[in-house]
Amino acid sequence: MTPSPDSGPAKFLRLTSEAGRKAFYKTMGEPKWWTGGGKKDFSRGWVEIFKQTDWKCIYCDRDLATSTDALAESTEEHLVPRSLLEVNGVHASTANNMAACCAGCNGLKNESVPPASHPCWKTRKAYVKECRRFVAEQRFKNFQKYREHVETVLKDRAGQ
Repeated sequence: MTPSPDSGPAKFLRLTSEAGRKAFYKTMGEPKWWTGGGKKDFSRGWVEIFKQTDWKCIYCDRDLATSTDALAESTEEHLVPRSLLEVNGVHASTANNMAACCAGCNGLKNESVPPASHPCWKTRKAYVKECRRFVAEQRFKNFQKYREHVETVLKDRAGQ
């Protein structure tokens, strides 16, 4: 049964085996938006990928062009993970599947994906929106986990 568009937040999965990735991909419906657009090559490199999002992280909108450090630490994100696509014989580095991403968001999303039945898979826009929500959720969990430690360090540094 396919969830309705108001099915709520997806519980993201981390597919850890080749067999699991193949089985997951077989259950996915159409359209497969991540296969569209030109493939990344010499004429379509990382600069074009970053231009797509105005040099901002696809998930948190961090401006990646504010410093050379921010840009150097950023990544070319495969929205649908390469590990899921390549094991299924699908080229992962297409224009529709690539975006600029800060290192923090890339690490938080990692290879996690929503369930194949979730309606966010229908369009790139819906998928990115759901991934943004997931990344924010992961960031909040980290905030809760490390908040006390950061407060202690900052108080110590301030001499309080």
